[in-house]
Amino acid sequence: MAGTTHTGRCLFGTVQFSADTPSETFSVCHCGMCRRWSAGPFMSVHGDGPVRITQGGESLTWFRGSEWAERGFCNKCGTSLFCRLANQPELFTAIAIDALDDADGFALKRHIYVDAQPDRYAFADDQPRVTEKERLAEFGVTPPDK
Repeated sequence: MAGTTHTGRCLFGTVQFSADTPSETFSVCHCGMCRRWSAGPFMSVHGDGPVRITQGGESLTWFRGSEWAERGFCNKCGTSLFCRLANQPELFTAIAIDALDDADGFALKRHIYVDAQPDRYAFADDQPRVTEKERLAEFGVTPPDK
């Protein structure tokens, strides 16, 4: 059962979308790939089902950054918009919280990939922290050998 429907867009509104969220919460990902992709920790809302592109679908580009995930961005303005499971996008899509038209009222739910978080910043909250191994296990993915 879907929660609330939200609309969103890239920086200039070229790509526009709507998505259902099961709750008004967001997560913060500290993995190196998210930090490089979004120039900081990636703050995202969990989409409930697939994101519906309502405008500019031809400007949405997907890049497969790992064996199990891909990232979506606007190829006109470069806005980082989505991260989803590559082989099962209908099961999970993370939506950049500030791509939503109205993200007021969302509360921090948890931090993920905390074992990759650099020492140069720290969030002052007591929300749950999940490691890479724990997060990948939620998707049934074996962590890569490092």
